[in-house]
Amino acid sequence: MGRLDGKIAVITGAAGGIGREAALLFSSEGARVCVADVGREAGEKTASECHEAFFFAADVSDPKSVQAMFDETAKRYGQINVIYNNAGIMPPDDDSILVTEPDAWDRVQAVNARGVFLCCKYGIPHLLKAGGGSVINVACSWRSSARRPRRSLTRHPRARYCR
Repeated sequence: MGRLDGKIAVITGAAGGIGREAALLFSSEGARVCVADVGREAGEKTASECHEAFFFAADVSDPKSVQAMFDETAKRYGQINVIYNNAGIMPPDDDSILVTEPDAWDRVQAVNARGVFLCCKYGIPHLLKAGGGSVINVACSWRSSARRPRRSLTRHPRARYCR
């Protein structure tokens, strides 16, 4: 018996890295998982390696895509118990405050900050319907703030968003 038997988790950014590992771990602990990502091939591979999971092509910066992700998960599994907000980007054109253009800033904000907001906005009602659940906002920086200022500005508030 796993610690997550009977639980349903939606994990964004689950095609690779921390999100992929979370999907595999949650699945090994008994959860059924929505592996959500923009990377179809890697996402489908992750889902295929889980015990019970499906891939959903989701753009967390798009409200309709996020709503559809949660609706499809609830339709397949009946409820949602865990939201794992992991999707985030660090594009090469967001290298330094001195060279980053406004369009790169906007893209990073849309995924890293707005994506968490949208997943909470459209996911938490499913948790409430299920009688409660967990929201996990992953905030990870592997470079200093001086090199990737936008990522730092969007990832750190994620950790406090749902308090």
